Amino acid sequence: ERAGVTPPHTQAGNATFNRAKLLNVGFKEAMREADWRCVYYHDVDLIPENDRNLYVCDASPKHASIAMDKFGYKLPYRGYFGGVSALTPDQYMKINGFPNNYWGWGGEDDDIATRIQLNGMLIVRPSVQVGRYKMIKHKHDKGNEENPKRFNMLAKTRRTWQHDGMNALEYTLVKREHRPM
Repeated sequence: ERAGVTPPHTQAGNATFNRAKLLNVGFKEAMREADWRCVYYHDVDLIPENDRNLYVCDASPKHASIAMDKFGYKLPYRGYFGGVSALTPDQYMKINGFPNNYWGWGGEDDDIATRIQLNGMLIVRPSVQVGRYKMIKHKHDKGNEENPKRFNMLAKTRRTWQHDGMNALEYTLVKREHRPM
């Protein structure tokens, strides 16, 4: 079976960036097109360094980018779930997807890690030797400034996750394009 690739979803206009909501939109639109068994959430600036890091889902949510060069090839903190992660559709829906209310940079990956924990699931990771990634250096994106409310929002995840996610997702699809890879 060939691995399928769904093109990224982008945000229209010049509003503050909302990565988490875009991931929810991407999930919903991808599921309309095919019956995916595994969905990867992959920062565009991360390049895998080891081809033994298989892009497949596991029985538990997977954090694939355990060792990034920008963090000295180690986890920045124990609960880190950013960079590259994978969930089955059932796992994603069980945690109600990503939150929709994180505008700007930061917090959404920690929120989803908390959702995983609250639902009694573990996070699996490859070894540090296998889960290695290089980050492409770039300037901080305009419209993606640090979210000053992220720590307050994270403190409320236990109370908000059930009503801020896939079940509350609202968006307008402006256009759909399919381009050759």
